[in-house]
Amino acid sequence: MPPNPPVPAPAAAPAPVPAPVPAAAPARVLVVDDEQDVRELLTETFRLAGFAVTAVGTGVAALNTAYAETPDLVVLDVRLPDFDGADVARLLRDGGREVPVVLLPKPFSLENVVTRVREILAA
Repeated sequence: MPPNPPVPAPAAAPAPVPAPVPAAAPARVLVVDDEQDVRELLTETFRLAGFAVTAVGTGVAALNTAYAETPDLVVLDVRLPDFDGADVARLLRDGGREVPVVLLPKPFSLENVVTRVREILAA
């Protein structure tokens, strides 16, 4: 009678696969600048930095967008064709929108603006 072949050891149970951790939604930044080139530059810079960005060119559009979308932070040009940037910030605050605002002087450093936004959102 031929010898019995060796019985293989039972296979180890597969290691559990950790459940994927849902990625946090990117912070929403509202960029407000009346100069299209500056608005596009800021928009692309913030997107590359991992933010969700909406960009508008006037104070009225900023107010309407801030109430419709509830951004986490507003980057706001100091001078707009219809409002002063500080007035837009005040109107947001007076209207119950306690959203942080970074006033954007000209000239500015993209690196400094992105760093400031990250600092405020991390606080």
